Amino acid sequence: MSGSSLTGWVNDGRSVFYRMIAWDEAGKIIKNEPLPSRAPFDPQRDAVISCGLFNAHSHPEQSVYTDIVDPSWDLGTWCRNTIYKYSVAMTPRRVYLACARAFSRMALFGTTSVMVSYYLHGNKGNELDREVLRAARDVGLRLVFGRMNYDIINDNAYEGKKASQRSYYETIPEAEKNVRELMNDESATVMVCPSLHSFHASTAACIEHGIRLGWELKRPVQLHLSEDQGDVELSLSEHGCRPLVYLQRLLDEGKIPSLSHVILSDCCWLDDEERDIIAKNNMRVVFDARMNARVKTGFPDVAALVKRGVSLWCGTDGEASNDDLNVENEKAFIKTRCPDVDPAVIDRFGTQPFAFGDSRINSLETGAWADFRVVRSGAVESVFVGGRQIVADGRLTGLDIERDIETPLKAEVAAMTTE
Repeated sequence: MSGSSLTGWVNDGRSVFYRMIAWDEAGKIIKNEPLPSRAPFDPQRDAVISCGLFNAHSHPEQSVYTDIVDPSWDLGTWCRNTIYKYSVAMTPRRVYLACARAFSRMALFGTTSVMVSYYLHGNKGNELDREVLRAARDVGLRLVFGRMNYDIINDNAYEGKKASQRSYYETIPEAEKNVRELMNDESATVMVCPSLHSFHASTAACIEHGIRLGWELKRPVQLHLSEDQGDVELSLSEHGCRPLVYLQRLLDEGKIPSLSHVILSDCCWLDDEERDIIAKNNMRVVFDARMNARVKTGFPDVAALVKRGVSLWCGTDGEASNDDLNVENEKAFIKTRCPDVDPAVIDRFGTQPFAFGDSRINSLETGAWADFRVVRSGAVESVFVGGRQIVADGRLTGLDIERDIETPLKAEVAAMTTE
């Protein structure tokens, strides 16, 4: 890939200026300089270059369920009729096509980077995990791949749930081995990280180890936390305290080296002490607000976290439990639910620079990755990742959506649901 440039109206998050942005062969910005414009900026006429969107929490394989769900389902019903019914039937082809569907739809919304939380290992080592990486490469998205250690099987669960949990299950040594092995597949657009599921699907030993491993590898560690009240009750029962208090105890006792690299998803059921712990440790929180509301798990206290200066991000979770995969729509939804929070503050969720490999995303500064979207009158025209164009004139450049994704995926869903 050779270096190139874009010239036009650039939104740096504060103002719109006429500029030229150039990048090198590695896909990093080498120049961002103002140019004289021929006419004043007209938002009704002119395209605007901005940083690409970052979807900070996603389960892309769940796009396989998008056409079979009922939006009225609560979380328990949703799980029974999707992941716990079909996880064991997910083949490499189905994982690839589902993820290609999710990533292609994200790209068309202007997403350039996505953080995935992935536990569908199928007792196959990294075979299914590699299909997620392949889909991201084929679409062209930048991928933070959280390879999750899920190490609990509930013996009292119904058979579909137990069978699914068995397919996710890995011992702590197995999970670490697989993370390290998968790191060999990293590239300029793929970063592999250890990840944890939750207090109900990752043992205490697993949580400790995963946080230590992430620190050792200098990688972020994702953890679903207090998505519903059950995790709070579980922590109170097993540890005698709420989840964040337990994590702080691990830190205070020297069992983990830091919490600053831990990224918490959902956070619907926190109290003030827990929010203070998040802020004190510079932890990041990802809101999956539309998903939480749709499956009726709860809703985070956005204003309380904003007040504490917590670094806040937006994700979409899985497409089958959301309305779409557009993080801009997540922000719009939060604005409607949180009228007490300044809309300009919500607009800044997920726009902070984020370390990726030897550079960073969410920045137009020299040295950052050249990840852009070009929008005209609200429509995404073009998307660039590392200077490579992955969307042109509102269409993917690398895949034909109907031929390469939708038609074969529909056939796989039909087969899966009739097996």
